[in-house]
Amino acid sequence: MTGKEEERSIEQSTWKLALPRKSEELHDVERRAKSLIVGAGARVLFYPTLLYNVVRNTFETEFRWWDQIDQFLLLGAVPFPRDVLRLKSIGVQAVVTLNEPYETLVSTSMYKDQGIDHLVIPTRDYLFAPSLADIQRAVAFINEHAQRGGMTYVHCKAGRGRSTTVVLCYLVSSSHISFEIFVQFVTNFFVVILFIYSHAFDLPTYQLFDLVSF
Repeated sequence: MTGKEEERSIEQSTWKLALPRKSEELHDVERRAKSLIVGAGARVLFYPTLLYNVVRNTFETEFRWWDQIDQFLLLGAVPFPRDVLRLKSIGVQAVVTLNEPYETLVSTSMYKDQGIDHLVIPTRDYLFAPSLADIQRAVAFINEHAQRGGMTYVHCKAGRGRSTTVVLCYLVSSSHISFEIFVQFVTNFFVVILFIYSHAFDLPTYQLFDLVSF
């Protein structure tokens, strides 16, 4: 190979290596832009959609604010301050909040006053799921309380996306049963889950199953 050919080969290799980096950078930019746009929309829609859910909960018997999935797990919508004592009365000892600050209606101090542990994992609503690291934190938190016989309430705004993703991952990791079976299992309990796949598969499927080994 001549000097010029070798130089051309090096340039081509460098160019090929640069393409994935540019693609990753573009993806990051697009994701940040999507996050900003969705975040702005979510803020505008928060109170109207919260009111809509309250009305449905009032008039539709099948629209429950929360449901007990097993003896250690409660799945549902964002609690109001008035719900803290009720949660404590039914045995809740810990709460996982997947809301951003503007969506959170009960402070950590309010839970603490009632002896309830509180894990906050801010996650953007719509189109976004908790990161794998955040899911692992949440699952470990639920496990910690389950081993002590405590029940954990996992919630987002409506209990249909962010929180359900965490609950499914906990059930898969603790019971070693397929993800698809648990989708059906949870939807049998909580009929308002309409979009689990759009949230859960925001993470690669193999990552969800990797949770069984941690």
